[in-house]
Amino acid sequence: MRRTSALFFTASRGTKLHSTHQLYSEPIVKITNATFYRQHPASKPAPGQDAAPNPALFPNLTLSLPSFSTPNQHWAILSPSSDIRTAFLHILRGQLLCFPPTARSFPYLLSPAITEKKPRLRFPERAIEYVGFDVERKAFGGAYLSARYESLKEDTDFTVRRYLTGIVTMNPGEEEVKAKAVDGDAMRRVMRDLELEKFVDKPVSMLSNGQSRRARIAKSLLSGPEILCLDAPFIGLDPIVTKHISKVLHRLAEANAPRIFLSLRPQDAVPEWITHIVYAGEDGRVDAMGPKEEVVRFLRQRCEQIEASSVDGGLQSNLMEVREVVRQLSEKGIFDADSNAASSAPLLSRDGYARVDKSERTIGEPIVQMQGVRIAYGANSVLGDWQQVVDGSPKEGLHWDVHRGQRWGIFGANGSGKTTLLSLVTSDHPQTYSAPVKLFQRSRLPEPGIPGITIFEIQSRMGHASPEVHALFPKRLSLRTTLESAWSDTPITKPRLTDDARKRIEASLHWFQDELNPLSTRTQQQSKRENLAWASTTLFGELSFSAQRVLLFLRATIRNPDIVILDEAFSGMDDFVRDKCLLFLSRGQTMQLEYLHTGWPKPVHTKGEVEIIVPGLQEHQALLCVSHSRLEVPGCIREWICLPEPGTGPPRFGSFDGPLDMDGGRRWDQIWEGFC
Repeated sequence: MRRTSALFFTASRGTKLHSTHQLYSEPIVKITNATFYRQHPASKPAPGQDAAPNPALFPNLTLSLPSFSTPNQHWAILSPSSDIRTAFLHILRGQLLCFPPTARSFPYLLSPAITEKKPRLRFPERAIEYVGFDVERKAFGGAYLSARYESLKEDTDFTVRRYLTGIVTMNPGEEEVKAKAVDGDAMRRVMRDLELEKFVDKPVSMLSNGQSRRARIAKSLLSGPEILCLDAPFIGLDPIVTKHISKVLHRLAEANAPRIFLSLRPQDAVPEWITHIVYAGEDGRVDAMGPKEEVVRFLRQRCEQIEASSVDGGLQSNLMEVREVVRQLSEKGIFDADSNAASSAPLLSRDGYARVDKSERTIGEPIVQMQGVRIAYGANSVLGDWQQVVDGSPKEGLHWDVHRGQRWGIFGANGSGKTTLLSLVTSDHPQTYSAPVKLFQRSRLPEPGIPGITIFEIQSRMGHASPEVHALFPKRLSLRTTLESAWSDTPITKPRLTDDARKRIEASLHWFQDELNPLSTRTQQQSKRENLAWASTTLFGELSFSAQRVLLFLRATIRNPDIVILDEAFSGMDDFVRDKCLLFLSRGQTMQLEYLHTGWPKPVHTKGEVEIIVPGLQEHQALLCVSHSRLEVPGCIREWICLPEPGTGPPRFGSFDGPLDMDGGRRWDQIWEGFC
């Protein structure tokens, strides 16, 4: 069915409608009836190669971003697709091919205010900074996972201060120091606003994911751009830091120092200070654009139309997008929830669990045992600097056991030690050898009559996906080789494959073909179902960020290892893909999601003759999951630990009687109480 264009506001029309209330100057970015492409539309593939998808992006786009306005305009793009959000921000910077070429211009950058006072900002790529957070750990160095946790620092390990100035060479010359000199007051102000003062002399390779996020924003601010494009800036940030960063960005945007343009996921809370929104679907078309209230009203009306035309069967993809976006915006309080929400509330979570889960669980032997763990670098303690009550008595350090069959959520503020805790489980942390940690009831070092457990045995019994693994993973491996590496000691060594392993790889590639095959479209879902040649010719580095995360998630789970570790593994995935992965984690091929005209995504048993090769999590497995987003926590999580901020007391423990996304956020709020 052809979709009727829903473009009801362009920025130029919005300007006209509100001209009696607002004053504008010449635009800093002006786009008039333009269409964009990643490659030239007339380009042809090399002989013997399939043509890469090159759809028209944002066809007939008209947009005008004023350099100054009264009141200020603060923009964001909202889309369920990470690729589309990123592409839009790059277009603002003058990237991607524009047709016609003259349809995109930057009038303000050629004005005397820029050419005479800030001549280096005449160029869009300098005046409009982009900060993306995909695989951000790569920007801070480190050639292996353990590097982040080593206490011995080399001369080449540059600090946060040097990172912010851009001086990262060992022996910078006078000319380099002079050229990269940063105003001291500006440096102190930015570091204060982003709470980086106490990390000023800390090597950037030791920053947590949330801390490194703030450091990247700070570096961009110090370059003095006219516009700062932040791509999904709240990914991986705890709720408290998210609110603080949003306030800082609001203050900067109000002062036009610089102007801020955000990309937001549907699950993000749209900041109150955002005044204008661009909503684009997964197909790269702008459905709505203009003042936030008008865009929200349009989405709500579109959703009501979908519900009014309810028929049996699933939704088309574009309607499914709108329905899901509206549902998530309702949960965030952007507008009132559906009046009949109670009647349409789901009976099962997205991964097939009841609101109150009464299913019996089999809890087996302990496979992770920590008896008084404390991790410190000199006088700086990063984990376990507390007294914890164990069996009625206070004891020093972290005491924590993980048993087979348990599903643990690990929560806490940025920098509280979550990833450090997991590095003790994976044995990537050097102090695992000396810390009181047992894995599979054995220590790393030999004990009388008991051999120590080797790193190779540990790796063979664990699956691990995290931003650090993503940043360091070889980009030249094919998709098939990436999954095969789950059976090897390292990603680049030869795997030891059995017939069962090959079947699991084939089944996983078939199940996620639409997400992993760059040449696949939703209209071709069945046409090439049996042909997996693309998995051997497509490289990991050629996939979108979301698809790369999917592949690493599959690599971590495909072997049914004794311990599955998912550290922010779902962050950065597109919403529909994330939900599919969550269901696959718990149910494997036995269930799939069905999106209906009303209500939530519904897990249903797989139809047709499908041989179940991957059944999902098993009783003998333990799951450890770290996330800052309620929507990225698997519904099977039943136990949780919340690590404290340094010096604030012991961790808190608790349990759930059902999935996090089924009680309106009450279970989630229980975890974070005390942090506000």
